[in-house]
Amino acid sequence: MKTLKALLFIALFSIPSLAFADLTGRWSCNDGGTYYVRQLGKEVFWFGELNPANPAWSNIAHGYIDGNHIILRWADVPKGSIMQEGILILETGPFERQMHSTFKTGGFGGSVWNRP
Repeated sequence: MKTLKALLFIALFSIPSLAFADLTGRWSCNDGGTYYVRQLGKEVFWFGELNPANPAWSNIAHGYIDGNHIILRWADVPKGSIMQEGILILETGPFERQMHSTFKTGGFGGSVWNRP
């Protein structure tokens, strides 16, 4: 069973990132935060924070791309003072320059991300 799970993981996440949007980069959000996104194939990771010197909140997220949607599990980390967690589903806009939330849990504040 472990071998089957390992093969499924490799099949899902080792497809070259050229087949998907390129979301890697720095994003600004309407919650005032900055998000540092890294995409590896269909996988997406991020670190977000309100203020690097004294953040009220900071969070991490991990998920995957499904078409023009990004499904993420997020959690606040103790660099900030808020400790929440939840699920986010984002939709990418034209040319992968914008993302907006279509579903969110756990009190996540942001809803629109842009990158220069």
